[in-house]
Amino acid sequence: MESEIEPQANIIRPTKRRRLFRAEFGVLLVVLVSFLALESIFRFRGEILSKDIAHLNSFDQISRNLAEDAHPNELRTLFLGNSLTRYGINQELFTQIIEKDYHLPIKTAKMNPDNTALADWFYAYQTYFKKAGRPPEVMIVGFEGNHLRDAPSNHLDRLAYYYGAGNDPENLDRFDLKTLEQKISFQLCRVSAAMANRDRLQRRMLDKVIPQYREGMDQLNGRLQIAGSSSRKEQISYERLLKFIALAEQDDVQVILVAMPVPEFYEFDTPLLEVVSSTSAQLVDCRLIPGLTNDMFFDGLHMDEQASRIYTTALAEKIGLDLKLFQAEKIAQFP
Repeated sequence: MESEIEPQANIIRPTKRRRLFRAEFGVLLVVLVSFLALESIFRFRGEILSKDIAHLNSFDQISRNLAEDAHPNELRTLFLGNSLTRYGINQELFTQIIEKDYHLPIKTAKMNPDNTALADWFYAYQTYFKKAGRPPEVMIVGFEGNHLRDAPSNHLDRLAYYYGAGNDPENLDRFDLKTLEQKISFQLCRVSAAMANRDRLQRRMLDKVIPQYREGMDQLNGRLQIAGSSSRKEQISYERLLKFIALAEQDDVQVILVAMPVPEFYEFDTPLLEVVSSTSAQLVDCRLIPGLTNDMFFDGLHMDEQASRIYTTALAEKIGLDLKLFQAEKIAQFP
């Protein structure tokens, strides 16, 4: 009996192994096909999934248009910031005021990726303006609170894929990539659009499962940032801001740092004021704008259309003469 049963067992075991292998291979194939499909969508049709992806993909064109479409007598001006700048700056109104009230032809562009700060703006300027050989003449950087402090980017994955940050390993190692896990993930995101946007997929899925998930996470992240910044008061520094301004100065770009209005008032760090006093950068205080009220911030942070017009008008009036003077100095220097 044993001699008859043993061959059957030997036949059954390979069959089970083959079936198991086929099942595992099928799962791997489904995962691979799904990943390649997501990669193709994010790489070639990402703009249909997110306005922010569409904006990230337009960085090179924004830079090119500002450099190539401006007339020789127009002051090429870049608004650089995040969603505060996107909602807060009315480009058409700003241009009208500067040209009508200050008789200064001006060409403007906005670069304002969501949920970003100086950690991201540094690489955006470096890649798409400085290294591309298309610097603006004036760069207006809108910020609030701790946006200009030394801190890693909130989106290392997007830095890798959209910002060309991988071409600056020195600053990445100095400010952003602190662990081996971050360095490995960064390299993967440099070559994969799906990896660089995996957090968007996660948010979309959780939005479907958990009511008000995104609003709750935004509030939690805000509290964590406040707690983190308060616990690191002794470590506040602006080394990256100094590097950022130095990059702009190499191209004779006038940097204007604009403290934007938000419902919760914030103070200026002493190290920030020291940076401004030691460089060519200007600091414009727009924290309190007459006529702006808290109910004009539609979500507690971003300006509505009425607030945008009030703020844009105030900013144009604050810097209009400085822009005209800067243009006159450029003409005198390069007649």
